[in-house]
Amino acid sequence: MRTKNTARGRIVIELCLVVVLALAFTGVLLWRGGVLDFAAATPTPEPTAVPSPTPIPDDMFEWREGEYVHVEYGEDDSLTIDRDRFADLDTKNAADLVEWAKMAWENQWGYVWGTFGDILTEDLLYEKLQQYPEGVGDYEDVIREKWMGRRVADCAGLIKSYGWYDPDSGAILYRYGEMKDWGTEEFYENAQVKGDIDTLPEEPGLVLHGNGHVGVYIGGGYAIEAIATAGGVVKTRVADRPWLHWLECPFIQYD
Repeated sequence: MRTKNTARGRIVIELCLVVVLALAFTGVLLWRGGVLDFAAATPTPEPTAVPSPTPIPDDMFEWREGEYVHVEYGEDDSLTIDRDRFADLDTKNAADLVEWAKMAWENQWGYVWGTFGDILTEDLLYEKLQQYPEGVGDYEDVIREKWMGRRVADCAGLIKSYGWYDPDSGAILYRYGEMKDWGTEEFYENAQVKGDIDTLPEEPGLVLHGNGHVGVYIGGGYAIEAIATAGGVVKTRVADRPWLHWLECPFIQYD
């Protein structure tokens, strides 16, 4: 009798274990299926690409529809440097610096960082891309669209292009003459005659200095400057721009 009861108890226990295992297995399947179904119903979204805007310096003019607002652009496109418009080819003087800047403005010179009046060719662009991978490379599309085949300069390069112009050969030669290869801050720091912009004398040919930027004062409250890659060489009102100082360029003769 005890043997039969023991056998029955063992069978009951085994059946219970089978039921428990079956329920546990079913629960696992249901749980995994639910997770899989949920994952299938709500896939992980792909990140959305947000285009980076073209950086425009805070102190530049308002940018609207691909142009700077309140600037004047030249209307010609000559690549020729006209010797006849200069008063004295034997000296680097303030009057001819003004004429040089006007010539660059009238003929719509472009802007490429590290250039000083040469015509932009593929070789020159490649050289500047290697030299300034961000300052030029980030703007390569704009440069190719607007300035290929044109004369180009950056803000300091506009002044240096006049200093390095050799009237005998008609070429702009790197480090020709006395003018050094200075950047914007070196022009200001080494100037012997300078002052705050609110004391600007009516003396065309002075260099205007701002935060990392220079231009040429042409008189009557106006300046010519290589403003930025998209703008090129433009004419601007001094009062509209964030100029800080004026100075006499050390390599230019002033009356």
